Amino acid sequence: MKVLVTGASGNAGQAVCRMLLQSGHQVRMADVMPSKLSEGGSVEFVRCDTRTVSDVQKAVRGMDGVIHLAAWHCSHQPPISDDTIFAVNVDGTYNVLEACRMEGIRSIVYASSMAYGWGSVYGVSKVIGEDLCRAYHEMTGVSIAMLRYHEFIPRPYLEFGARLLRNGVDRRDIASATVLALEAAKSGSFGLFRTIIHTNHGMPELVQTDFARLGLEWCEREVPGSSQLIENYGIELPKEIEQHDLSEASRVFGWQPRIGFIDFLRDLKLRDEQGLEIHNLVVPSELPN
Repeated sequence: MKVLVTGASGNAGQAVCRMLLQSGHQVRMADVMPSKLSEGGSVEFVRCDTRTVSDVQKAVRGMDGVIHLAAWHCSHQPPISDDTIFAVNVDGTYNVLEACRMEGIRSIVYASSMAYGWGSVYGVSKVIGEDLCRAYHEMTGVSIAMLRYHEFIPRPYLEFGARLLRNGVDRRDIASATVLALEAAKSGSFGLFRTIIHTNHGMPELVQTDFARLGLEWCEREVPGSSQLIENYGIELPKEIEQHDLSEASRVFGWQPRIGFIDFLRDLKLRDEQGLEIHNLVVPSELPN
């Protein structure tokens, strides 16, 4: 497919574009600023502010599918005003969907969020975004996947690892889910579909329900020596973990997450054995993609 990715220079956008290219798709990156991936000239880049109708129409023209990632979030640093969040996330989404309707695009992935709800302007913007997707599906019959991503904001390496047990997800899993969802939309596997994109901890149910008591033992069993690593590096394990049923994503478009806390512990153990710097690492910018 010829695929447009809005917000292509962002954290998720770059990972999604790489995976699209690896899967054999043609990619058009759209954002307000180019990224290193687009600077080499091997990938098409168009400047696009999704609040500007003409920008969006130009970006969408000639595409077979659209992945709409462009958004501001409330935890952005430096902070973004609620007015800007609402304009980009709501008006921008309307503009993208309307351009898709005019261009006859039938395969769309929309980046929703587990922050969906009424607790913040950002959360409300995702409520409205999903409602817009539903409306456009009802009006046109296009296939739209609404993916409620868990958090993948860049963080210090050790903090990232612990967060995988709560609301964190590796951007490589974000990317694989997004590409598979677009391909499933193209094949007509669904009309309107919504699912959660999160980490799979892969632990026994007993450990999952009593992680405060059994979690450290489980870690040690899976990765010998990990309990000492957890102590040495001051990794604070949560008393409770967050886990969701991801079977719908597996059933509908064949996705399963690959990166979990045990994978982090294996990576940490290898880095520790090799004497590599850890405390100044930031995920994902300094880790393999």
